[in-house]
Amino acid sequence: MKPYFSNAFGVARNTGADGKTVELQLDFMLQYMEAETQITPKGPVTASARKREQLTSVLLTPSGVATLIGMLRKALGSEFDDIVSFCEAQDEMQEQ
Repeated sequence: MKPYFSNAFGVARNTGADGKTVELQLDFMLQYMEAETQITPKGPVTASARKREQLTSVLLTPSGVATLIGMLRKALGSEFDDIVSFCEAQDEMQEQ
């Protein structure tokens, strides 16, 4: 039985003619390892295979993104600022 949670995410951005974001698509996926067995002339061979299954997609307008950010800020409190600082530091490291 597969667990009911998401451990992989994807983000896509749709823009209007002016280049501004019209909607943001958040994809929630489940990534897991699954054992697969094949019968060969030398006997059974078992190998692990990485599986990725899309659970759902959510479309957000810019106001929906702002609401989500606000909810995360409220739920995480001061940890939210730490996460944002970490993300900014990661961006700076990738730019170098």
